[in-house]
Amino acid sequence: MKYLVLLLVVVGGIWWIRQQRPASMQANNAETNAKPNGPATALPPQTMLPCQHCGTHVPESDAVRGRLGPYCSNAHRQLAEG
Repeated sequence: MKYLVLLLVVVGGIWWIRQQRPASMQANNAETNAKPNGPATALPPQTMLPCQHCGTHVPESDAVRGRLGPYCSNAHRQLAEG
């Protein structure tokens, strides 16, 4: 019985403290807990290309173009193409 009373006091105290918080703080917490809309906010997948020298896959936007294909860095392009 004493544990039930203790539980009620703790829950009541938490409820009371939450009621005393400013409205702006509650609105701020609601914004931070909001979940994104899913796929609409996600970035589209990128094509990964293997480096012609070492085989490491890099995003197409980061790949260095060479005569023989894509490379992960300019140094690998120079090593492979002379």
